[in-house]
Amino acid sequence: MARMIPVLDAEQLGQFRSRAEARFYEACRDQLPDDVVVIYSSGWIYRDKGGKVREGEVDFTILSPDSGVFAVEVKGGGVAFDPTFGKWFSVDRSGNKHQIKDPFRQASNERHALLDQLKGHPDWARWPGKRLIIGHAVAFPDLNGVLELESGDRPRAIIGARKDIDELGLWFDRVVRFWRQAGDDSLGVRGAKLAEDILCKSIEVRPVLRSSIDDTERQRIRLTNRQAKVLRTIGGRRRAVIAGGAGTGKTLIAVDKARQLAQQGFSVLFLCYNRPLAEILAISLSDAPKVTVCSFHQLCDRRVRAVAALTGRNLMAEASVAYPGGDEHRFNVQMPYALALSNELLPEKFDAIVIDEAQDFSDEYWFSIDELLSDQVSGHLYIFIDQNQSLYARHGNLPVADDPYYLTENCRNTVPIHQLGYQFYSGDPIDEPALLGPNVERLARDSVDAQVEAIGKRVERWVLEDALDPKDIVVLVAKRPKGYAYELIRGHSLTGGLSWGEEQRGKSRSILFDTVPRFKGLEAQAVVLWIGDEVIDEKLWELLYVGSTRAKSLLSVVGSRRALSAISN
Repeated sequence: MARMIPVLDAEQLGQFRSRAEARFYEACRDQLPDDVVVIYSSGWIYRDKGGKVREGEVDFTILSPDSGVFAVEVKGGGVAFDPTFGKWFSVDRSGNKHQIKDPFRQASNERHALLDQLKGHPDWARWPGKRLIIGHAVAFPDLNGVLELESGDRPRAIIGARKDIDELGLWFDRVVRFWRQAGDDSLGVRGAKLAEDILCKSIEVRPVLRSSIDDTERQRIRLTNRQAKVLRTIGGRRRAVIAGGAGTGKTLIAVDKARQLAQQGFSVLFLCYNRPLAEILAISLSDAPKVTVCSFHQLCDRRVRAVAALTGRNLMAEASVAYPGGDEHRFNVQMPYALALSNELLPEKFDAIVIDEAQDFSDEYWFSIDELLSDQVSGHLYIFIDQNQSLYARHGNLPVADDPYYLTENCRNTVPIHQLGYQFYSGDPIDEPALLGPNVERLARDSVDAQVEAIGKRVERWVLEDALDPKDIVVLVAKRPKGYAYELIRGHSLTGGLSWGEEQRGKSRSILFDTVPRFKGLEAQAVVLWIGDEVIDEKLWELLYVGSTRAKSLLSVVGSRRALSAISN
């Protein structure tokens, strides 16, 4: 078995975006001789003899003491070449083509870069040989045959197909024979060690927290993509409810579903309850013009104004006569009623509706939503819900009779954050994430002034010492009265050029602070959750569940000793 750098287990290989690279890794490990070293994904940046900065990456670098150094470029899936324009394409399972770089030119450039790196390093002078065997090859593990790829500058000997990967030792011998010339010197054991040290010498440094977060984020993206299998499960169903706890990827899947529907030519309405979430999602879907994104009450307001412009009728005035009441009545009854009236007057309808945060929609909301579909029988309706995040104590009967599809894997939070937040969750079990991370920090301070001081020092350390970007940090307030808590935060000055941003991002170095309900549906790399004793006294466990699970990688909880003792886990 060859020695692999880095050593990756089956689970890690299973997370590769390219299954072709994973297969080639396994073939090298299992089929090449013990004295061969294979470096996966070796990157470089250096200045060549002409003074030009070179930067790139080799998929696989093979160091063989019996022969030399070889760069192997691996391409998965199908490929196509257009000789008229000299363009290469990847071909997916549906036959769609996507232009890619010339893999043979890539491999050739990688070979020259490897040679430049070795010869340009002062330690290479210790190699006893004179002329190094160095070559390149391109492997296509998903292709049964590669005859159509052969040409004068693409000889068969340096092209690997599926059967070559199954007999990698024989194929590698052919590659070596192609590149070996009279007078070449084998790399040798000493040369292989020199090359290994030059290309990937082990370096151990203590990473700043930002680097650790970035690594976790890359793994989190892979995990969340795995949740997208729900989209395939839904298949051609026109109506479905998708349920899951915090961090299970509901919003990301909802966005993907809206985008898919728009690509199929449907007009799509994407609704949620929280306006801050709607604003973020509108930016995310700005490249999909057939998708309209807004909060429920934004939609009501837009259609009321559209009716006024079209007919002169004031639907909100009519709603207030039909259902008199104060502000709470205005949002929960009058605006949904006005929306229902607008459906009778406006021609604009939608082919599909996607709803996130559906647990906050009451029966009054649902009454008017179905009528927004151009076809109320066969129109598309997808509802995403987490009953544990129902902060507004509304009851709504969902307009879809079938049982929900359940998301069962937390892909947002690290293990310590999941363990804290999910002690306040009840419902179908949610699998613990595979994302390790630091423990949740608990800052017990009995006076509110000391609590605000602790909040300020925590966010300053995250930025000034741990290199976090201020936009990745949010302070969430679960304390009443809100106005008093906000006043205390505004009154605390931050150092290091930092400032506060109240309920919205301000300057580039501002730290956002907001309430838990307003931030529901959103997330941040690092969260300070400020809880008041009244949250514990009134058993507002939803606030703790929602607030803590907004944190992706870092969570610091600030409150009195009494309050923090209630959330220890």
